[in-house]
Amino acid sequence: IVNPHIDDGGSSAVRLQNPFSFFWTHLLSDLCEWIYVNNNGYLTFDQSWKNYTPIQFNVYSGRDVIAPLWTDIDNRANGVISYNQYSNGSVLSQATRDINQYFPGVNFNASWVFVATWDRVAYFNYSGTETSFQVVLISSGHASFVLMNYGPIAPTNKPLAGYATDGTDWFTILWSNVSDHVNFSNLSNMSNVNVSGLSLPPVFYSFGSGAGDIVNPHIDDGGSSAVRLQNPFSFFGHTYSQIYVNNNGYLTFDQSWKNYTPIQFNVYSGRDIIAPLWTDIDNRANGVISYNQYSNGSVLSQATRDINQYFPGVNFNASWVFVATWDRVAYFNYSGTVRYDTV
Repeated sequence: IVNPHIDDGGSSAVRLQNPFSFFWTHLLSDLCEWIYVNNNGYLTFDQSWKNYTPIQFNVYSGRDVIAPLWTDIDNRANGVISYNQYSNGSVLSQATRDINQYFPGVNFNASWVFVATWDRVAYFNYSGTETSFQVVLISSGHASFVLMNYGPIAPTNKPLAGYATDGTDWFTILWSNVSDHVNFSNLSNMSNVNVSGLSLPPVFYSFGSGAGDIVNPHIDDGGSSAVRLQNPFSFFGHTYSQIYVNNNGYLTFDQSWKNYTPIQFNVYSGRDIIAPLWTDIDNRANGVISYNQYSNGSVLSQATRDINQYFPGVNFNASWVFVATWDRVAYFNYSGTVRYDTV
């Protein structure tokens, strides 16, 4: 369920399918049956809260708060804040595996999971920044756990991560009381359970502004100009020194192409095409189409590992990688649809 795109907004009261126990200090009063996903990066249980300036957790706030990243977020600019809860299926299996991995010996079996995600959200007055993080509440009916996962975190002013109760229990992951913007990017590499945080999407190669991508124009049926390849690419007997990233979900080598209706590949098209998802995409509505190429660094190492994993025995060593990504793009006449693709 997606939160409204309102500065300092949040969800309405969310009825929990399973009561959640949070610091059982006042008997049944701490058995939470409602929750609020506040846009500024935290959960509350008693009411929604619009506070965009974090309160240090060693100061009495008068309420229970779980804050994966409490800061001044403005999802009107970009980003999606959403939540869901589960009482069966693969998410419970994943949560059970995670808790038993992180806390061996507890013999845990998840019966309910609540997931709230801040996906590529912007900070107030900093439109275009992208920050991703997630909080996961897990319960077995007898024990409760809170997990916080972090993707790319843009620097922000006075962020706060951790939790506090309406009593005396609190914990701060990081806090800065300086006025300058703080680089919180190392959150994704921090862990108290020896597991690094969330990366969105986990199977994708690096993409976006943080990776230095070149962005295609926001034009229906548009695409990139000719991209000069740093390394000639051999494709079934043809060697190319340039490529075109077409907005409708495919690569061509001879020229750009605006065709939004796929041609079946068993029909002669007269050109070489690589299509991760050829369909009628309109990135004017939402989404970013971008590309980059690499001849050194971690992307080459990742590609080398991937190919040797997928095709054991080839003894492959990547010297060049080209990555094109269709990130959260909409379909034509279906503004608001979201799609991830990469090739």
